[in-house]
Amino acid sequence: PEDLRDTPIGARLASLLPDTGAARPVALVALAGVQDPAALADFAAAQGEDIHLLDLKQAAESLAQAYRERVLRALGIAVLVLVAVVWLALRRPARMLRVLAPVLLGGLLLLALLHALGVALNLFHLVALVLAAGLGLDYALFFERAGRDAREQRRTLHAIGLCLLSTGLVFGLLATAGIPVLRAIGLTVALGIAINFLLAAMMAGEPAHASANEPANESATP
Repeated sequence: PEDLRDTPIGARLASLLPDTGAARPVALVALAGVQDPAALADFAAAQGEDIHLLDLKQAAESLAQAYRERVLRALGIAVLVLVAVVWLALRRPARMLRVLAPVLLGGLLLLALLHALGVALNLFHLVALVLAAGLGLDYALFFERAGRDAREQRRTLHAIGLCLLSTGLVFGLLATAGIPVLRAIGLTVALGIAINFLLAAMMAGEPAHASANEPANESATP
């Protein structure tokens, strides 16, 4: 290998004979067109420690599954922390319901919609689901802060509508990308924020129009 280092074949040879620092040399042999993987695995096992067979597809799938399980566990913990934080901030069940219900229902509806569209969920869909839920939580918090005041609700609807439009355009463009990772993230977030926005607006409550007349009625009472 030292004699061939600076030759055209040197780079190719270096990739096949990596320098691992071990006492014995290590060679990588890539196989293609394997018709009987089981027989190949049996052959590698019969060689003892001299040959290690690595199925790249299986290794990648196992790694993705492990990450998916970790993300799901993290999501479960995040939901519990979210409920605790919202409870400490709002301290009223009705207000908590207006904030948390759109986010939780929106996530379930989004998963159901992706399943109905025939989309196979992967790790990137789960990551995008977290992002969509975070944006939906912002929408719900702002709608809840507006209360039942008609003027504040109109201002909130206008502001969040602009945010929804700009965010939806960005992730909607990603949903049309040819790269599967970008397409998964864009589709999930675009659908998620639309669903969360509608649910948050529906659960915000009707404005209290009659409250403006209360002072006049009180002053006319003898």
